[in-house]
Amino acid sequence: MNSKDIGAISIVAGTAIGAGMLGLPMVIGSLGFFTGCLLLLIMWALAVYSGLMLIEINLEFGPGVNFNHMTHEVLGRPGQLVATGSVFFLTYCLLVAYITGMGGLISTIVDIDPRIGSAAFAIVSGIIFFIGTNALVSANKTLFTIMLGAMILSFACLGGQLELHNLTQGNPTPKGLLIALPVLFTSFGFHASIPSVVSFVGEDKKSLVSILVIGSTIPGLCYAAWLMLSLGSATPEQLTSMANVDALVTLISGNATWLSSILSFFAMLALVTSFFGVSLGLFDLVAETFKRGNDKTSRAGTSALVFLPPLAASVLAPDGFIAALSHAGAALAIIAIFLPCIMVLKLRSAGKSQEFRAIGGNPAVVTSFLFGIIIIAANYL
Repeated sequence: MNSKDIGAISIVAGTAIGAGMLGLPMVIGSLGFFTGCLLLLIMWALAVYSGLMLIEINLEFGPGVNFNHMTHEVLGRPGQLVATGSVFFLTYCLLVAYITGMGGLISTIVDIDPRIGSAAFAIVSGIIFFIGTNALVSANKTLFTIMLGAMILSFACLGGQLELHNLTQGNPTPKGLLIALPVLFTSFGFHASIPSVVSFVGEDKKSLVSILVIGSTIPGLCYAAWLMLSLGSATPEQLTSMANVDALVTLISGNATWLSSILSFFAMLALVTSFFGVSLGLFDLVAETFKRGNDKTSRAGTSALVFLPPLAASVLAPDGFIAALSHAGAALAIIAIFLPCIMVLKLRSAGKSQEFRAIGGNPAVVTSFLFGIIIIAANYL
């Protein structure tokens, strides 16, 4: 495996690993560790297959073509509007989750109302984006590296808190299983990076498949370790009652202030790196969609359109971290499952997509589509 493939793997893994993993213990806690890992494995397989469908579609058009263009070419203007609308909904939901989570963590550090913490974080972020994004991109790469180090340190420290008998607890129910699906699928949300990976690597089908599988497996292993350590540090009843990141950190750190500080540092970095990445994508999408310029007045307006709506939602629902991630999972199901399934079936029926085809034939496509329906339905139980 060459350095280009390794770089592409880091893109896939880095896009997935982020704030979504912080919500996993809260939705899986009631299910128990082993049931949660089984569900995690199923969502990983679904995410990988949907990624393979995106590779199939992308290779039909060739490297350098973005998802927006592909949906327009295959599904026309209506499909393009659904895709763009879903991306808007997905990114705004994610920003609500990140701003809410950061508000809670900031409130524990400086002892203020979480909503004030959310407002402060959103306002500072808006100012940063108004000033410029070039330095932000470089800084975010460094922060992501530090975040990985903080995650490893957190995992090592939590090992001392692990109580194995907690891992055997849990009471899986049909409703509990369904509620966990959107958050689990959101945690494997690397699909937006697929066109970039195809453009970067080229049309080497074997390499693309390896990159997708390895790049998605790395987050899966991190999630399994995180679940073992967090679920092993608290009972299912305690985890189920959690509504925000700060409460989760306080719970699993016990009475150890030093451990709480380490976990808070990791959680803040996970939120910030994900937040800046998603915000940057939304900033560019807003500017492109509404044809806004790059002068100071236009950038100020774009920053307001990006940050004010999620800030308002966060202030109105300060305990909406999990709900926002769940809504994001529904939008991701449309982008990463529904649209690719329809596009693949249409291309195949027209005798196209001969360069590469996702395994399983049309039955696997239909099965993925049904899973997408379940994920969306689960979000609104």
